[in-house]
Amino acid sequence: MPINEATGLSGDMGVTEEMMACPLPRVPLIDPDDIPEHLAEELAPLYERGVKRWGKVSRFLRLLGWAPGFVEGWQIMDGKLRVQHRDSDPEYIHMAQLVIIKTAILTECNN
Repeated sequence: MPINEATGLSGDMGVTEEMMACPLPRVPLIDPDDIPEHLAEELAPLYERGVKRWGKVSRFLRLLGWAPGFVEGWQIMDGKLRVQHRDSDPEYIHMAQLVIIKTAILTECNN
């Protein structure tokens, strides 16, 4: 069974290089304009906070949207680690972003 060097998987598994470059999550993302009714009351304010902080709702938060408690918890942690430094110490944010980018490069994550 030959292995595709780009994906590290056998061809009969049906995983293409394109799928590996931009994989679709197994759990659907919740779009800010299409929040399910049963989550809207709890999730909409959290999404608004994301837009206020960063200008958009990240893919990660859209994935976590199925569990609004996780979105809120992430935003609390993000507030302590990055948001409070955004204006007072922009260099801190630049370094944090570089760590994220370097990790993505090392793990070959394109998302």
